[in-house]
Amino acid sequence: MSNRMSFRAERRAALAALAFATLAPALVPAAHAAPVASASTDALTPEQKAFVADSATLERFGLTREKMAEILAAKDPQAARATVAAMMGTIAADKFQPPHGPAQPGRSALDPDGDMAAVQLNPAAGGFNSMAVVRPPALDAHHRAPGPFSVRRYMYESQGIPTFAGAPLALRKDDLVAGKVDVAFVGVPLGFSSGWRDAHNAPGVMRAMYGLGDFDVYAGVDPGLVLNLADYGNFAVDKMSVELSVNHVRQMVGEMVDAKVVPFVVGGDHSVMIPTVTAMADHYGAGNVGLVQIDAHNDVARDQAHFYSDEQALSRLIESGTVKGGSVVQIGTRGPGLSAADFDWMKSKGIRYHTMAQVETSGWQSVVDTTLREIESGPQNIFVSFDISALDPAYASGAGRPAPNGLTMREAVPLVRRICAETKVVGFAMLDVAPYLDLSYATALNADQIMNACLTGIAMRKLGVKGANYHSALTVESAVAH
Repeated sequence: MSNRMSFRAERRAALAALAFATLAPALVPAAHAAPVASASTDALTPEQKAFVADSATLERFGLTREKMAEILAAKDPQAARATVAAMMGTIAADKFQPPHGPAQPGRSALDPDGDMAAVQLNPAAGGFNSMAVVRPPALDAHHRAPGPFSVRRYMYESQGIPTFAGAPLALRKDDLVAGKVDVAFVGVPLGFSSGWRDAHNAPGVMRAMYGLGDFDVYAGVDPGLVLNLADYGNFAVDKMSVELSVNHVRQMVGEMVDAKVVPFVVGGDHSVMIPTVTAMADHYGAGNVGLVQIDAHNDVARDQAHFYSDEQALSRLIESGTVKGGSVVQIGTRGPGLSAADFDWMKSKGIRYHTMAQVETSGWQSVVDTTLREIESGPQNIFVSFDISALDPAYASGAGRPAPNGLTMREAVPLVRRICAETKVVGFAMLDVAPYLDLSYATALNADQIMNACLTGIAMRKLGVKGANYHSALTVESAVAH
């Protein structure tokens, strides 16, 4: 599966080739055609006129309405009608084609007589639900009291079994409750829909990386000492289907929220945001969760063959009513794969966004201050979804969909710390980290540092530290006596 940028390019090329190259006689301007747009345009049927006036449809051919007018103006009326008819036929062929008749006994799932409306599964499989079956406590070799437990052998072990922030392990909801856990980390290794297919390795690599749960020099706070932390392991996912994974992830994140824990979800690609935010809405109520998406991409695709993917993460949440458009704030949007139609749709839904173009025109600090005001004006419960592509590739080359001209670490870390310190963050996700695409350790290191910034903010709120953009006098002022 290609990423959205290449998908759109390939689709445009295929459509253009079919509508233009294979119909070359209809598309080559006739030598005697008068270069007057009105004559050829007036010859179109009402349906064809509506077609060439639809900017979103023309964009699929790499055309604008102005360019389409130029093409039609160079043709006689008959050739103009043939051109538009060919384009309309191409779009029709691109849509779902239902089977031509009822399914016959013995018909193969790969029968070309129409399209499958759904990917077929094998319900007769003996292990159909084996992925999501949780091991019951009764099968434990030795009974233990509920609560997180250490997997360290040595007192000061640094090279043992890795856990997020070196935190103790929790296996069940009872462990979270008994341990009065404030923040629990969990891996969701679902990396099938981002395009580059390495996000599933992020939880393992980031567990082994340092910098998470450590003293924060900006705030002068050590979140690992202030907060009760736990590693909640990984959630099971179907490596071949996002659709078959979302319900289980939703249920398991819901258990964490019910245990009064702030989930720190490490993906996985951005499709993970769908079940995670939905679980938040299950607990707090639909429309009662504010979403802050820090990402290079707006993830509002609405026309893909698969219902769930990272490119549709936000649009699915909006269309389902899980979050309201006016409760969403995006930061860092830029790069290939975006379209004017997407931004028009976002505006129609009331989504507030801050592109890197706005950063260039208004300045970073102005964008941050505006973002904080927008977050505070929405729902009280805030979920932060950080896609590592928000960072410039200089800081995170291991991203599922990298985009140049992004945020620096000096911009991202204070932003995240402020959001988590100055608002009530009920969940955080670090998504689309693709560590094996980075020959260095920088991407995973920076991802852990960004999560530590949010941990620090949550710890500051627990300690009662207040103030906009707070910095500790201990660590920002000179130690030399004046």
